[in-house]
Amino acid sequence: MTQRIFMHWRRRLRIFIPILWCRFYHISLLIVDVVNQDSGGATDFDTSDDKNKKHAAKKAKRLREQEIRAAEERLLEKDIPRDEDEFEKLVRSSPNSSFVWIKCMAFVLSFADVEKARSIAERALRTINVREELEKLNVWVAYFNLENKYGKPPEEAVGKVFQRALQYCDPKKVHLALLGMYERTEQHKPTDELLNKMVKKFKHSSKVWLRRIQWLLKQNQDGVQSVVNRALLSLPPHKHINFITQTAILEFKCGVPDRGRSLFEKMLREYPKRTDLWSVYLDQEIRLGDADVIRALFERAITLSLPPKKMKFLFKKYLEYEKSLGDYERMEAVKRKAMEYVASSLA
Repeated sequence: MTQRIFMHWRRRLRIFIPILWCRFYHISLLIVDVVNQDSGGATDFDTSDDKNKKHAAKKAKRLREQEIRAAEERLLEKDIPRDEDEFEKLVRSSPNSSFVWIKCMAFVLSFADVEKARSIAERALRTINVREELEKLNVWVAYFNLENKYGKPPEEAVGKVFQRALQYCDPKKVHLALLGMYERTEQHKPTDELLNKMVKKFKHSSKVWLRRIQWLLKQNQDGVQSVVNRALLSLPPHKHINFITQTAILEFKCGVPDRGRSLFEKMLREYPKRTDLWSVYLDQEIRLGDADVIRALFERAITLSLPPKKMKFLFKKYLEYEKSLGDYERMEAVKRKAMEYVASSLA
């Protein structure tokens, strides 16, 4: 009799299992990962999607280049060249390495031989393979620095090298490289003039507009909002969210945090379910360290009506924050709220 009842109910429930399983699975993960969390590891929730694969590939390429550069540095540390002949052997063995060429330039400059350093830069630009654009750009940047220090006059000398570099490398990268040199050497007027040219020449580039905003903030200059408005008129719509997000981060880091908050709040009114925006906003508040403000923002976030996977991310982030403060009572409170969410989701 019991067996027949069991078989009867199993047949009736069978059709419901596929429908409920997916939702139950994600909620179960929330219970396991939030309520029983006992480690401070990074969350496995990925707020990005497949479009970030391109970014990941670029990052991997940069890491490979860094590894190669590190290997070259270790090689030089073990056997530091002591004269031009030894450097000659080194550049012949690694003709496409900007690191080696720039070290060679620095070596001859240690003897105040500026003309020799220029000739090495020219030789490097002729020798490095045309496909090694980054390596060539590194040499151009070293050339900028050389002329900025020893050129007569420096502005004219740098300008001539800059115009030549534009013919061989990506123009935006060359402009950004020159901008970096001006900023490092605190040449305010050339920086301002170059940025004004760049936002006209590369008006579709978020990076260029952000550098303009960053410069204004660091110099405590007015006009940030007008630059933001101009940028939004120039940038393609698909870049707007990222641009506003990065602008808000800059306000938090080197501007007025309240302006950054206003930008985040405006975006969240339009996109309340974007957990990536919530996460970046929370990160900025956590960096400032006002616990009351941070907790209030977390409490808003965990009351959202989002899919279990996204709620799992928010609860874990909240729990990790309380754990970083060592507040175990509040950790338990976060766990209880996670359980309440699970219970209400299953109801």
